[in-house]
Amino acid sequence: MKFSGRYFLLAAMLMAFTGVSLAASPAIGGIQPGKYPTFAINHHTPESYKKVDDYVKSLQKVELELGRAYRFRDLPQLGMKDPYVGYITLGDSGQQFGVIVDIYGEEKRLYIDTDGDGSFKNEPMTLLLNEWQGLQVYYVIGPEPIKMNVKYRSLNRTCPVYINVSGFLNPKAVLVKGKPFLLVQVRTWFLAKVTEDGYEKFFAIVDRNHNGRYDDPEDQLFIDYDNNLFFAGKEAVARKKGVRFKTANGYMTADWGPYPDNLVLGGVK
Repeated sequence: MKFSGRYFLLAAMLMAFTGVSLAASPAIGGIQPGKYPTFAINHHTPESYKKVDDYVKSLQKVELELGRAYRFRDLPQLGMKDPYVGYITLGDSGQQFGVIVDIYGEEKRLYIDTDGDGSFKNEPMTLLLNEWQGLQVYYVIGPEPIKMNVKYRSLNRTCPVYINVSGFLNPKAVLVKGKPFLLVQVRTWFLAKVTEDGYEKFFAIVDRNHNGRYDDPEDQLFIDYDNNLFFAGKEAVARKKGVRFKTANGYMTADWGPYPDNLVLGGVK
């Protein structure tokens, strides 16, 4: 297993707190074409990574800079004159959500504009767990998922997406190299129950590149082929230009939208 030493502790903390499982095709039959409703789930995200570094690289990386908090409205009381600021991008229209990371005494405080309106009024504060590396350099991680209210243009409505955050704070990048950043993991994924020969078979739709949009080419459909209620890496199919999976009678197609209310299964081919 090969990955950057700078990310080692961060990756280990991420996986411990977010419940990521690493990768642990057969034919299925009796499934009828049609629309199957999905259910949003916000924990124990199915993953298909074989290396920790692959997992870290898949996360949305938010570059932070010191200062320029004036771009936001209704700022909270801050301990730093120039806190760390940046933007998280989510949804099918690239909606941006302002981020402030502030050091207030011994506390590392995270504020996120969870509705993307540019104001931090009534936005909650999250205390980040951190490990000090010296010279005001810290690895930080949010202990709980954070609910984001994301506007989906294709649906003309706002939908909840839960995220976990972690990061690296480095004010000078002189003796310790590396620019400050946050890593964002999208925790929300979608489960569909499909009837196969009178029994339930489970399908999972996962935001592989952690941008809050679920129909990118990198995004994945997991099919619980062996009906063990666990999504293994070998059961993942990348969306790319279309998903096909094998059944006892041939191949079926699968499709879904940027925030999937339904999993659409096509006829056997």
